[in-house]
Amino acid sequence: MESWTDFFSFVFNLIAIYVAALVVVRLMGKRALGELSLFDLVIMVGIGEVIVIVGLEQKVSLLKGIIILILLGGLEFILSLLTFKSRFFSRLVEGKPTILINDGQLIEENLAREHISYADLRQELRKQGVSRISKVSKAILEACGKFSVILKEEEDEGSLELQILDELQSLRREVNQLKQLVEMNKK
Repeated sequence: MESWTDFFSFVFNLIAIYVAALVVVRLMGKRALGELSLFDLVIMVGIGEVIVIVGLEQKVSLLKGIIILILLGGLEFILSLLTFKSRFFSRLVEGKPTILINDGQLIEENLAREHISYADLRQELRKQGVSRISKVSKAILEACGKFSVILKEEEDEGSLELQILDELQSLRREVNQLKQLVEMNKK
């Protein structure tokens, strides 16, 4: 009968730690469920790990696992409060957004710093329905990793010329990327 007791203990621990994790994540609020910051991601991974070590591997007791979950939830609450109240702490923990396009012009050093290729940027712009960089007032890589795009106001005069120049710049960049790929393949 001991094997049935072990089995029911295993099932109970797994269900209990799962429910405790759900309660803690729910108490952490909607912020933890939206776009994850780096800290939010670490907390969520930690919660997943607690579920595994308590519920599946049973290396830690149920009570200790629940205490760990409560501590992780408390850390998330305290950090979210600190990031809300302090701009310095918010930038320290969550980072700050990076402008990739300003007034239709690429900021290539920011692309390089964030390790975003021109092709990746174009893909993100297309996802948001933007076909030409010249139409973008600002393209921002948010601290959470999401792209935000603010379009320019429509310009009637000279817009065809701007479109042609933008397309020429795009083609020039793509040719340069292809040249780089060819050079890399030669080596």
